[in-house]
Amino acid sequence: MSQRPSQSEKLSIREFKSDDLPAIKALVNQTIDICYVGVYPREAMQFFKDWHSNDRILADAEEGCTVVLEQDGQVIGTGTVAGNEIKRVFVGPVFQKRGLGRLIMQVLEDHAVSAGIGVVKLDASLPSKKFYDSLGYIMLEETFLEVENNKRLDYYRMEKRLTDK
Repeated sequence: MSQRPSQSEKLSIREFKSDDLPAIKALVNQTIDICYVGVYPREAMQFFKDWHSNDRILADAEEGCTVVLEQDGQVIGTGTVAGNEIKRVFVGPVFQKRGLGRLIMQVLEDHAVSAGIGVVKLDASLPSKKFYDSLGYIMLEETFLEVENNKRLDYYRMEKRLTDK
């Protein structure tokens, strides 16, 4: 069972501001470096980092709703919903397994519901699939991208019906 944050931890979740960009990019890169090593080849890890570029982070925030989770002023998590797609959900490795990813997902799903979206989709990395399974997401397909040096980046396309919430 996930550990909830203790009362002494000052947690807040808020909308993204453009000056959050360096902290979000650092969080994404650190999480990829720690959580994807041994799961993905180096080339796939670099693809993920390049995919979550500053420009994409900003564009997704402008198009949709990006949230930032902070503890005592430090960015420890993020996630975005743009249209019916959930993107870039990351929780810093030392803060995982505490229910914080669930909190981010709840905020994103609630935002989608309030926008009239009944079904959300996402692409799940190999390490994150179990997390999304636990939230009721259904795998639509296992797929992959070919990245540099003929290496594979395997992932899952998933969705969840929100209309029952």
